[in-house]
Amino acid sequence: MSARMYLWGLSLLPHLGSITIRRLVKALGDESRAFWASVEELRGVAGINPAKAEAIVMARSKMDIVRDWERLNAASTLQLTTWLDKDYPWRLLEISDPPPILYYQGDLAYLDRPAVAVVGRRRASPRGLGWARRLGRDLGAAGLTVVSGLALGIDAAAHTGALETGKTAAVLGTGLDQMYPKQNRQLAQNICLEGVLVTSFPPGTPPLRGNFPARNRIISGLSIGVIVVEAAERSGSLITASMALDQNRDVYAIPGDPRDLGAAGPNQLIQEGAKLIRGAEDVLEEMRLSSQLPLPIEFPAKSKAEPLEGIFGKLLGCLHEPLHLDDIALRTDLPMASINSALMHLELAGLVEELARGVFQRVG
Repeated sequence: MSARMYLWGLSLLPHLGSITIRRLVKALGDESRAFWASVEELRGVAGINPAKAEAIVMARSKMDIVRDWERLNAASTLQLTTWLDKDYPWRLLEISDPPPILYYQGDLAYLDRPAVAVVGRRRASPRGLGWARRLGRDLGAAGLTVVSGLALGIDAAAHTGALETGKTAAVLGTGLDQMYPKQNRQLAQNICLEGVLVTSFPPGTPPLRGNFPARNRIISGLSIGVIVVEAAERSGSLITASMALDQNRDVYAIPGDPRDLGAAGPNQLIQEGAKLIRGAEDVLEEMRLSSQLPLPIEFPAKSKAEPLEGIFGKLLGCLHEPLHLDDIALRTDLPMASINSALMHLELAGLVEELARGVFQRVG
């Protein structure tokens, strides 16, 4: 039987992490012998205590590995790659504890490109959502794969931006058949078409709390660097940043107002040595990647029917942060009809984008 099948079987057994699996395979000679290890071998080689060794053997006895392997390979909804395969993401192999199995949907080759992770809080501010979407779009346009975790908020905004111009990879904390959160189901389907969904968890795995640190380790492991857009002082995004440092990856942060709770995490990272960035251009420069971002830089053509030039300047002057239409009207003292007309021109020119219904921000 194939080494791949037994490695997959080892990944399903309880109490066996990636480092222990490697140790077993090396000590016993191959994946098959490691899979069939006795209680004594589990205790002697891997240092597993008697109760856990018994639990591993008991779980193995309930498996029909050949039948289960054949069923898995017959499924058309997912694919898998292992340490032993040439298409396993090479960057992930560089970390100390890469998962032995990756399940995926989409094109795994996008993870061979330079990749940057964009992460942040779920309850993101309009400003944070704007930054995440802009970073995703600009990094995607530059040919990088944007990696994130498919969560609500910053993750979803980064994936969405990347899909506008390039490719993205979403790392899940569940099985591929247990989409979480459900609100991002359509986004996940779009990513399958223009990117890749990846997880180390087998089908049927629900969104357990303990799964997400492992997911975060993969997010940083797949990436050259990690950008933290918004995060509280204690958050999963900061855990991802810490893992990135352990994996010898770069960490970048978008600074924010010290009074904003969402800026506490990035500001703390900057104090601790993370690289402050003002946009995708800074990331590319730090990585020494030669690429030009196709950002629009020209104003729309003058309209003979309506003198909008002065309005353009007023709108662009206040839209350095996300604003609702009502706030734009208060700040510019312009009639709503003129604002709507000018925003339409600016959107068509690529100078302004609508982040949410009635919320606009300047591009670039």
